[in-house]
Amino acid sequence: MIDLSSLNRLQFDTSAFNSTVTSLPSTLLDALIPGYGILSSLVFNLLGVDIGLAVSGCLVVFGLAKGAQFLYTRSYDLFAAYFMSSIQIEDDDSLFSQIMEWIAEQQMTKISRDLKAVTKWVSAYEESSEEAKASDEDVLDEAGIFNFEKWASNIPPRYEPNFGSDKFYYKGRRFIFARTRREKKSQSFFGKAEDQTLDIKCIGRTTEPIKELLNHIKRWTLTKDNKMTAIHRPSPKEERSNYAWDRQSLRPSRPMSSVSLDQKQKAMVVMDINEYLHPASARWYAARGIPYRRGYLLYGPPGTGKTSLSFALAGIFGLDIYCISLMEIGLTESDLNKLFSQLPRRCIVLLEDIDSAGLRRPDDAPTDAAAKEGEEATSETSTDDGNLTKISKTDPTKASVPGQSQVGFKSLISLSGLLNAIDGVASHEGRVLIMTTNLPEKLDAALIRPGRVDLQVQFTLATRDQMRDIFKRMYNTHEVAKAKAPAKRKAVPSSPTTGKFGRSGSTKEDAEFLDLLAREPALDVVDPERLKEMANEFADQLPERQFSPAEIQGFLLMRKKEPSRALREVAKWRDSMLEAKAKDVKVLEVQ
Repeated sequence: MIDLSSLNRLQFDTSAFNSTVTSLPSTLLDALIPGYGILSSLVFNLLGVDIGLAVSGCLVVFGLAKGAQFLYTRSYDLFAAYFMSSIQIEDDDSLFSQIMEWIAEQQMTKISRDLKAVTKWVSAYEESSEEAKASDEDVLDEAGIFNFEKWASNIPPRYEPNFGSDKFYYKGRRFIFARTRREKKSQSFFGKAEDQTLDIKCIGRTTEPIKELLNHIKRWTLTKDNKMTAIHRPSPKEERSNYAWDRQSLRPSRPMSSVSLDQKQKAMVVMDINEYLHPASARWYAARGIPYRRGYLLYGPPGTGKTSLSFALAGIFGLDIYCISLMEIGLTESDLNKLFSQLPRRCIVLLEDIDSAGLRRPDDAPTDAAAKEGEEATSETSTDDGNLTKISKTDPTKASVPGQSQVGFKSLISLSGLLNAIDGVASHEGRVLIMTTNLPEKLDAALIRPGRVDLQVQFTLATRDQMRDIFKRMYNTHEVAKAKAPAKRKAVPSSPTTGKFGRSGSTKEDAEFLDLLAREPALDVVDPERLKEMANEFADQLPERQFSPAEIQGFLLMRKKEPSRALREVAKWRDSMLEAKAKDVKVLEVQ
């Protein structure tokens, strides 16, 4: 039983309570909080304590805390305005990713309690990375098949500072690092719905310490083993008012040795660009009144390495590549001029397949209705390799191959508009312009005249030296020795299974298929002297200038660990290829 006799002795004498509790806070609380008087009277009769004093004390403490916070914020803002310096970096700048990568390796990300985890992309070229080596262990399933999900799960994420402020030290100086974001008014074509900014501050009335830090980060990026080349393409039309270019991909820099071109021609191009990019050359051009621009035309059959040379040059000189497709739907001459005007100080501008760009002439300029119809009939999507593919809205299955002109479609850019963007009065200087074409005879003479195209480089079908070099590069024993041995395949059970390769009831087919998978791949490693002999034998069996380097490389890739097998089967492949070329057959039976 609950004893409620004590409650019976309670007397709610409001006149007595008002005579004892007459403090101003209690009066205000009673007016503001319904029922406060009854509650206060109950507590006062039971405990003899006026809760108005406690509430008043809490309000005083709360007010003091808020006042101190306001004073601190105002004082910090005034101090930052007059005694601190800051530099802001936008996320569309390459420096943004360099800073985030550098910050991720600092002590602050190891001790901070507020981090952002980012899936770390490990390139197959980063063999020196301990994380990449660790991820190569135990990546095969029970059937000996590589499992990407299993491999990726071994790579830990990269930890970056979360949105907000943090601090770190560099050379004994304290820096404040703030990462903020803001939503865009419209979502990006590539799914980017927000912009990010970095704000780096330090105490002092000069930004020199921050500039020194940023220079250190840029130098630190250059010392990394894995050199990367950034590929940029035009931003979506609705976003070009803010910025004109989007970085679409980041690829490992391509070595010049992988380009199938005569050594003298490669040396000539590299020396010419090297002299042009030297800082003293800009002053030399200006002193003589010559526009500081350089253009190159790479021409030859498909698959001969024209685009590969562009990527290799970008890697050698540490330049980014800016690709422009003149067949992009809705790309006007004003857009093209803006794209050229917002190029960085030094870069490579790549115009691929310029012969199929569909440039307008004065006598076939499209009307506004035709241009509008072209925009409505097609749209663009980005493929995995970063190329833009034009897709018909009425029939999505009809997609044009990048670099090939659509039937009945003309670019909104005229030849004169392109020439004006390349070397007009207001055109950009300091860039390297590279145009590629399969059919140079289709180009207008005004487009490739000296001054616009300063050097023409011809790419031919594979010569004997090129075929020999491709074979040696494919089976280079030095690279095999450096590469990590692949994980040994696990034994596949001989008993019938019902795994992901079949269903219950087809056990015989499953067993045959798994038996094929269980066979160890041949690994034919030859010494360097024997490799030279095999390369010469391989080149002797193929006619010169009949096959592109891409075709030869494709044949060897199917036998990338078996040089002896490639040497045995090259004659059969050669005959089938020559027969297919004679009959103009696209699909081959022999690979």
